[in-house]
Amino acid sequence: MKYIQRDYIKYNLGNGYMCSLVEALHATPPAADIFTKQIVEEIMESTGCAGIISTVSRKLVDLNRIPNEDNAKAIMEHRNVLKETLEFLNILKPIQNQLNHPFLHLSFHGMKDEHYGPFAIEIGTVKGESCSPEISDWVEDTLTRKTKEVLPNISFIFNRKFIGNPSISFHRVGDKKDYQGYGSNFNTIQIEISKTIRKEYRFQIIKIFTETIKEFQEKFVNPSRSN
Repeated sequence: MKYIQRDYIKYNLGNGYMCSLVEALHATPPAADIFTKQIVEEIMESTGCAGIISTVSRKLVDLNRIPNEDNAKAIMEHRNVLKETLEFLNILKPIQNQLNHPFLHLSFHGMKDEHYGPFAIEIGTVKGESCSPEISDWVEDTLTRKTKEVLPNISFIFNRKFIGNPSISFHRVGDKKDYQGYGSNFNTIQIEISKTIRKEYRFQIIKIFTETIKEFQEKFVNPSRSN
């Protein structure tokens, strides 16, 4: 996998066809979410989608936060890479800067086993602000069904404790300042995975999310491209 290296992140634009992006914004130690980097890289390889991986520790700069004087440069770099990805996919409407096709943005994080036990994944959409209800419901149903087939002991939690930092909704609705966002077709979902799953079952998780991204493309993106 070849990456473009910036100051705070490295990224790959994908194959220019798959309208999804996966990221690991806490991939670099100290205080890294271990194995999220590997999960994202394998999903990129398997699907051809775009991906972003942090190259600085969250202790220095946290990319998963609202911009402030400490992280503003890094947040701008992340936003610029998102825009570059959308332009590479050619799904930005001229002038309005809004998307003309659905786009799925999955942000992978790690949580301690102590929160819900060793076999849990929490899905966060800032209680619906970062993702459309239709796609959120579809992702919930798809992940639940696929996980039961291969890892029946795993439970999914939705928007309870790790609902997502408000900043992830800005890609959709803007921040009411300088960042307009990309409109209702931009869908961000935060994925919090327990340490045990990341360590012992990551290859099964990679398969589940790989299939989900491919099905998203077939169900939501390809039909809109044919219209």
